[in-house]
Amino acid sequence: MPMQTSYIAEELRLDLSFSGNLDVSVSQDICDICKSLPRDLKCCIVDISGIDRLFDSGVALLKMLYRNLVEKNVLVVVVSDDPKIRERMPAAASGLSAFFSPMVTP
Repeated sequence: MPMQTSYIAEELRLDLSFSGNLDVSVSQDICDICKSLPRDLKCCIVDISGIDRLFDSGVALLKMLYRNLVEKNVLVVVVSDDPKIRERMPAAASGLSAFFSPMVTP
């Protein structure tokens, strides 16, 4: 499964985790999320550390998701441990001002 979602009601947080290729194949899933965001959502963690490849369509989908979240005053945190992806995200998605965090492993 290329995308997994988890909503933690107690924290008003949505966790999205992507794996494999981040491309147009997850467009319907991301559109469905944008349509059904909880009104009281405060934070969204977008974990792209499990993706193999980030395509232009994936960057566009992340940008669309980000805009939808920001319009609802949701804090967006993008997690990635791949420096190539971290470098590509700000350049390819100029509106994506979420901060990037390296994966924390025990």
